[in-house]
Amino acid sequence: MSISLAKRWLQTLAIIHVIGGLLLPVMVYTSLAAPYFQHLQTAFPNSNPQSLQFLIGVFGPTVASWGLLFFYAIGKAFETKTKKDWWLLVCATLVWAVLDTTFSLANHVAAHFYLNGSVLVLFLIPLLLTKKHFKSQTT
Repeated sequence: MSISLAKRWLQTLAIIHVIGGLLLPVMVYTSLAAPYFQHLQTAFPNSNPQSLQFLIGVFGPTVASWGLLFFYAIGKAFETKTKKDWWLLVCATLVWAVLDTTFSLANHVAAHFYLNGSVLVLFLIPLLLTKKHFKSQTT
């Protein structure tokens, strides 16, 4: 994978996060979200469906913000191409994926295992394939 393709791939994923995050507060009230909320109702049988919709909807702007920040970080990392920048992108991805998935599984929300795992692979593949292009910083 070329470094320019990897950069475009990662920036596209970041833009998808921005768009998805901005749409999430609306999407929670559509039939597209029904299977997800049924899964959450199973994991949290005593929960209020409106509270779950609110909590997931309000999380959307956080996802959008993460996407914007990641888009910027990708641009800077692929401009300077230092090992530090590469590790920043990898760590930002792993912190989200590992903690979100662990917390979700601990609370019986298995859907996040599959969703997070798929997205994690989409982020890590281009990062791993371009690692050799990121060099140690010399002072």
